[in-house]
Amino acid sequence: MKNNNEQSQTDIKVILPGEEAGNYSKKWYKTFDIVFLIGWLCAFLVLYVLSINFEPGFLTDYQFLLFCSFKLFIMLLVSLLGGIVCRHYCKTDDKGYIITNPNSWFKVNYTRKIQHFAAYLIPLISASNHVGTQLHPQGIIPHLWESLFVLLMFLLLIKPIREKYRFFMLQFNSLDRPEDRPNTLKWIVIGNILPGLILGTIFKQFFEHINEPNLVLIIVFIVGIGDGLAEPVGIYWGHKKYLAPSWFMKKRYIRSYAGSACVLLSAIVFILIFYSDFNHPTQFVVALILIPPIMTLLEATAPHSMDTPIMMLVGFSVLYAICLFN
Repeated sequence: MKNNNEQSQTDIKVILPGEEAGNYSKKWYKTFDIVFLIGWLCAFLVLYVLSINFEPGFLTDYQFLLFCSFKLFIMLLVSLLGGIVCRHYCKTDDKGYIITNPNSWFKVNYTRKIQHFAAYLIPLISASNHVGTQLHPQGIIPHLWESLFVLLMFLLLIKPIREKYRFFMLQFNSLDRPEDRPNTLKWIVIGNILPGLILGTIFKQFFEHINEPNLVLIIVFIVGIGDGLAEPVGIYWGHKKYLAPSWFMKKRYIRSYAGSACVLLSAIVFILIFYSDFNHPTQFVVALILIPPIMTLLEATAPHSMDTPIMMLVGFSVLYAICLFN
């Protein structure tokens, strides 16, 4: 007879990129979709009350509202184009879901990472008008509003909406990795977008406080571009693989040493690009020594669909500590 350890190893299933791990047959009100809807509405009410009491003026700031609308339009365009690309290279079932397998040349993994990057980066972008006035008010509440409306774009992708309207299904196609089903929306919101938005907003304030606001973008670029490139590089050129754990499940997902190398190289490149934004050369040198190996190790060991928030939390924290104590 097999002992418990052997039995446990036998029960583990390795999920390959492009392999379908589930389906969307369950009623939407018995899934994460209803939790997401209720949670978003509650967050909207809480943030509205906070705004009325602490920063009522910016809610009628048309420049801020227009600027937010423009940034959300860019996000919408990115996800829509991603869905069109997916439909071009992949077949769909009768409800509009992408059909792929481990041998498919094109995989949703690529367009999904672009959408992640846009969701993290766009709320952090600020600009001035022609007379030098900031289009994005200072403070955490305006950032939280932008984050809430980024989440609204994902809320519109819940099952009853996407299956009724092709426009939203196209956007869902761009992030719906078959190997994540039926947890795609749950994992992307709870495991990626929500913690990424919260961490980005909080650390944006921290870095502004020490007069190094642009350094927050280093971690965003490493996670968005470096980790984003890791998947296609690993799929096509990553001959040496290793297994990564998943969320409290007996499933393992494949990663590669070549993909992890992308994270290492991207961390070095982006720290070099932002050299002039460091207040002191010592900060730059210490960041260049510590950040690349730390981010690479985190990407390699974090659970599937949880690597982003872990990389962002630790990356932001280490970089902020470097700047604070050097």
